[in-house]
Amino acid sequence: MQCKHLKISGLIIICILVAQIAYAQGAQKPNPDPPVDSLKKEKNYDNNQMDVFDVLSWLFKHPKWLKRRKDDSPGPFIVVIPYPSYTIATGVEGVAPINISFYTNPKERTQLSFFNNNFQYTQFKQIIALSVSNVYFGHDKWELIGDYRFYNFPTYTYGLGSETSLLNEDGISYNQVRFYQLVMRQVVPNVSVGLGYHYDYHYGITDFNAQNGIVTDFQTYGFHTRSTSSGASINLLFDTRDNSNTPLTGIYFNAQFRANLTAFGSNSNYNSLTVECRKYFRLPTKWYTELALWGYMWLTTNGNPPYLDLPTTAGDMYNNTGRGYALGRFRGKNMLYFESEFRFSILRSGLLGGVVFANVQSLSEYPSNSFAAFQPGVGIGLRLKLNKKIKTSSAIDYGFGTGGSRGFAFNLNEVY
Repeated sequence: MQCKHLKISGLIIICILVAQIAYAQGAQKPNPDPPVDSLKKEKNYDNNQMDVFDVLSWLFKHPKWLKRRKDDSPGPFIVVIPYPSYTIATGVEGVAPINISFYTNPKERTQLSFFNNNFQYTQFKQIIALSVSNVYFGHDKWELIGDYRFYNFPTYTYGLGSETSLLNEDGISYNQVRFYQLVMRQVVPNVSVGLGYHYDYHYGITDFNAQNGIVTDFQTYGFHTRSTSSGASINLLFDTRDNSNTPLTGIYFNAQFRANLTAFGSNSNYNSLTVECRKYFRLPTKWYTELALWGYMWLTTNGNPPYLDLPTTAGDMYNNTGRGYALGRFRGKNMLYFESEFRFSILRSGLLGGVVFANVQSLSEYPSNSFAAFQPGVGIGLRLKLNKKIKTSSAIDYGFGTGGSRGFAFNLNEVY
């Protein structure tokens, strides 16, 4: 039986890699050309690099179907390639992406705008439809950032705080509609500020343990069959990364204060603050090695968010916090998170790389809101370079958490 599962996992991994090869060629946005000094520093790294298309070109002697997209192509670039995937919370899932990339100013061609759309149906009969977008205009001084989602999501919750056990498993089900829209304006190089509107509506919420007469944390906190969070945000972004797909150097700092108000349709007035910081250190070794650090803080500054809108494991925008744990494994009014990752080349060409990561998270207890426990996670992963020009890669990680939590995580490009 175990052998059968390994074969299935291997097949899934191979399919994902093949699908993401094409995805990376047509759906990723290149960064503006880096400064001359940066180019000099990375000269040794970029020389003699290889990606998947180089390998396929060598194997098949430059077939016509393997031609790269020309650098001067005006677009738009449209990619539709279904592929299987897997996460701890969803099990095996079928993913149907529709990715559209385009230049809002074809003459300048600096930042590439995109709509990344996904439809997913999972082993546990979950339905996920989402669209994440970045649209630049005004000579790239303005940016529209969108996050629109629909979920039909039977899953599990484990209570509040970081001391819960997998034995606290509580089956829940809900539908969710999300509409997030931000408008950002660059004020000085590398610094942008902006305003946003955020709407989360959950309906058809069911707590199965509660239906069977078991008192749950969901009930104790405040169970309702529907909930709404609606509010405005102010945002600050500082970004000096040399490349957003696979950063080698630089700092990323993002802060958002969000006010959810009954005047906007929220069930209650509450405020939240999220602060995220990432730092990248290129290590002085002959082959590529790098240390990447990630800090993430999500606080409820006042009021009481609906249960399903509380800070939670993998509740960040890209669902990446807490590798080794399922989505929603820990939940509370406040969240502290830190992760470090050592990245390195397995092949000197850069075609294949690896990572070793460790993270720790703490979700506040209820009702004290104190941080009583920290839950660690560790793991390893592989990176396959898909496009050496814009430094895209396919990421496959396997993480271990406490209490028996473990599982795969898949990403296009680095997790952070």
